[in-house]
Amino acid sequence: MTDDKLPTEIPLANMPPGSRGRITRYLGGRMFRARLVALGINLGQEVQVIQNHRGLIILGVNSGRVALGRGVSQKIFITPEN
Repeated sequence: MTDDKLPTEIPLANMPPGSRGRITRYLGGRMFRARLVALGINLGQEVQVIQNHRGLIILGVNSGRVALGRGVSQKIFITPEN
């Protein structure tokens, strides 16, 4: 009974470079969410992973780029696009 579908949500830190998806939820408090919203990373926002190396993740958001650390990116969950 194995299902070969993609998981519905995965941490942003696990997304490969070049992939796209929509942000579905955050694991963090009010200040964490406020910080992400200030960077333009809102719930439902479509993002593209430009770079995903050891500690640094660069996202394409709203025709701009945002750099996030590994710890922050593990608290952001995303639904990958097919």
